[in-house]
Amino acid sequence: MKLFSYLVRSIVICALAVALSGCLGGITSSIDQAVAVIDKGINDIQTGSAEWQMVLQRVANDLPKDISEEIRTDAQNLVTRSIATAGTEFRCNIDFLKNRAIQNLQLLKAKLLKQNPPPLPPEFCQVSPDGIELATDPATWAQVGLYGYDLDYTDSTNNLFQVLLQNGQGQTTVLPESRIGRTTHYQVTLNLGNMAPDLYNNGIVKMLVSWNNSSVGFPQIVVVPWTPRQEPNLIVHPGVSPKFIPPHTGGDADFDTADGNPTTVRLRGEISVSDQQILGRVYMYAREHDSDYTTVDGWSNWQSLYAAPAGWKILSVRPTAASEVNAQLTGHETPDYGTPAGEVVQNFHVWGDRDGDEAGTYTGVEVTWQDLNITLEEVAPAWLH
Repeated sequence: MKLFSYLVRSIVICALAVALSGCLGGITSSIDQAVAVIDKGINDIQTGSAEWQMVLQRVANDLPKDISEEIRTDAQNLVTRSIATAGTEFRCNIDFLKNRAIQNLQLLKAKLLKQNPPPLPPEFCQVSPDGIELATDPATWAQVGLYGYDLDYTDSTNNLFQVLLQNGQGQTTVLPESRIGRTTHYQVTLNLGNMAPDLYNNGIVKMLVSWNNSSVGFPQIVVVPWTPRQEPNLIVHPGVSPKFIPPHTGGDADFDTADGNPTTVRLRGEISVSDQQILGRVYMYAREHDSDYTTVDGWSNWQSLYAAPAGWKILSVRPTAASEVNAQLTGHETPDYGTPAGEVVQNFHVWGDRDGDEAGTYTGVEVTWQDLNITLEEVAPAWLH
């Protein structure tokens, strides 16, 4: 009886040992089988299989049923992502997609073996547009599309990729997340609407994709700064200003230059330059030497000599030096007084004395202006202000 009981206990212990050994063997064989399935998939793609998407589907289907649900889900997601990406409008290079599939299978294998590989970075296939010209209408680049693969992969700190704005000195700021539309894992849209003034005023020259604190190997969008065009050596001919008759300010209205009674005359012409226009005015003073000292004295109103066309401003003008003449009138002559070429007036034509009254009605001056050499510069578009 004791011998029988001993045999029974021995048989039970052996049976339990065999069963336990079988279970452990099953776990090991499932992992080995899964690794073998993945390795075969990697090999088939590496050896040039044109049906790499079917290989990925086969891997997902052939994984052992008792493998972890996380592994099975990752495998099926890999299939779904690959099919979706290959069907998008931008078309990644087929070799790239195959290599990316291999990388993801290797990552899946590492997870299966409880290894801790570094995360795979997102991969980019196309950026549209790949450059921004601030001189063009912002509506043409208000949205930038980034297309690629696994654009939702996070880095070692569990952060998605960022977009940095870099100025000409290499300093960067982060594009707010509110301007990033992470549509799918293979498409991200950047909203740059109304950003032209910021890009212009901050001197932004590049937009960089950064992942895991690095922008090396990731897309760069060139921002071409707005640079004003110039139009040098534009020759303008202001011509002759209307006759200016200064107001009568002293004595009677009759300049009497007879009997050696000259009239002193002082003349001046000057211009005023702003961004948008060039104005000119003339001054005349005339005074009798004797008798009741008939006098005229005053400035003309400013007259437009040139106006810059829309979208342009006046950068420089030559000449700008005012012109002055001091003379005496001794008769009824209407003399001309020339001035140096480096001054703004080419010629003063003067009316002084005549028979009868002149002050305030006849005595005056007409100006012929020098030709002006102007440099124009383009004005920044309104959206850059």
